[in-house]
Amino acid sequence: MKKKTAPQKATAKKTVKRTAPRSSSHSTAGDQTLIFRRIVVISACLLLAVGVTATFDKPVVRGAVEGASIMAGLDDQATVPLPVVPNAVSMNIYYRQVGSPTFTDAVRNIPPTAHYYIISDLKKDTNYEYRYAAVDKNGKEFLFSDVKPLTDLQPM
Repeated sequence: MKKKTAPQKATAKKTVKRTAPRSSSHSTAGDQTLIFRRIVVISACLLLAVGVTATFDKPVVRGAVEGASIMAGLDDQATVPLPVVPNAVSMNIYYRQVGSPTFTDAVRNIPPTAHYYIISDLKKDTNYEYRYAAVDKNGKEFLFSDVKPLTDLQPM
């Protein structure tokens, strides 16, 4: 006769279902895409946080002007009037510091319809003179003005 044994109590076991191995030496393209997306989201959050933080406790700059320079006021500019010259396809302006033997600077290919040209980056407290020349369709200069002083110097 067999000996009766008491039934054992059932114990609950946690069952974990795995669809992929716990560690892998390679990753799939889907895993790389997910990692990339997480990096992009985290980077965007960090940039937003830094941008928001950087705007606190900073004075607001208003009225900024495109092309404004920190160096403004160190140089002068002058307006050179230009005549309408028949048969000119462009104009050239030559300028120099007063006392210089040659014209060291030039502005070329100014449209013949321009009534004036503004020369900038002139040294402050320096006297300049200029002359202009008309250019024909063959690229030859055919009309030169007399040398004239640049008198309308204005701070930049």
